[in-house]
Amino acid sequence: MVQNLITIETGKINDYIYHIDVKAYGAPRMLSIFVAQFDDSSVIIDCGSSLDTKRLLRSLKKLKIDLNSFKYIITTHHHFDHVGGAWQLYEILKDYNPEVKILTNQKTKELLNNYEEHLARGKRTYGNLIGIMKPIEENAFHIIEPSTNFSSIPNDLDFIDSFRINDTEVKLGILKTPGHTPDHQCPIFVKDNIVDFIQFGESVGTIYHSSELITMPTSMPVYFNHDEFMTTLRNLKNIFPAKAGFGHFGVVNGKENVRKLLLDHETFLKDFREAVIKYYNEKPETSYVLEQILPILIPRTDLAMENNSIFKGIALGFVYGMMMDLGYRKD
Repeated sequence: MVQNLITIETGKINDYIYHIDVKAYGAPRMLSIFVAQFDDSSVIIDCGSSLDTKRLLRSLKKLKIDLNSFKYIITTHHHFDHVGGAWQLYEILKDYNPEVKILTNQKTKELLNNYEEHLARGKRTYGNLIGIMKPIEENAFHIIEPSTNFSSIPNDLDFIDSFRINDTEVKLGILKTPGHTPDHQCPIFVKDNIVDFIQFGESVGTIYHSSELITMPTSMPVYFNHDEFMTTLRNLKNIFPAKAGFGHFGVVNGKENVRKLLLDHETFLKDFREAVIKYYNEKPETSYVLEQILPILIPRTDLAMENNSIFKGIALGFVYGMMMDLGYRKD
């Protein structure tokens, strides 16, 4: 059986990880959620907005993953589309397992409980598709300090927990990967001295293509930091995972394919940044820069995007975030 370069379907991607498309924003291929099911517990990586919770629970039921098995809700970063529903999912899961925790860092915890401005910005772009957020109790969190150890030897990475699958140990690490946001972190699973899986989140670009290894930016306002992003990209090039998950969207299969995608993003982001500078210098208007950038972005997806208001909002975020980092715009 020949494995696709990119997995976009909901289902099992290895012997313990499931990929789930919860149809965020009411559309396919907008947000990936990952669930790791072990012999005696499960973890979920990102959970979507509060509007996605019911669809997520239906997916878990269909995949026969018991709600009382969950030990962690792991975050990649605080954005509403990734973990805006964490407060809601936590309240549901703790009824099944009172010991369940949101596994994250201190910065994400602070931003999850200081969400008003973030939601207001999201609402201006996406309207009522953002869902709602609520404060999360102190006891819900298991706070860790993400690792800055990006060893190319998997067993030399730092780990915070371990699990068993068919009597084989699977180790969990969390890598510190700022740039897209200051709190971004990447969960990583190591088995038999192989990086089985890493969830890149939005640390190294996004994918809106189902069959080609081409990327788009993640330069969303207000926190995007280009220098930190490029440092994270260089760090993650030391990791050689068998499979890599992306928040937007899907799973890249194979070490060489993951490597190829990271190199593509490194090149493309340089071109994208230069294009923003060029068009801003031609006319320092956000609408003009966006109009000129869209023809660069559209060929990099096989989704129907030209008249898609959601994608135009995403593209505006790409452009505006880069403009802010360049000092062309302020919050």
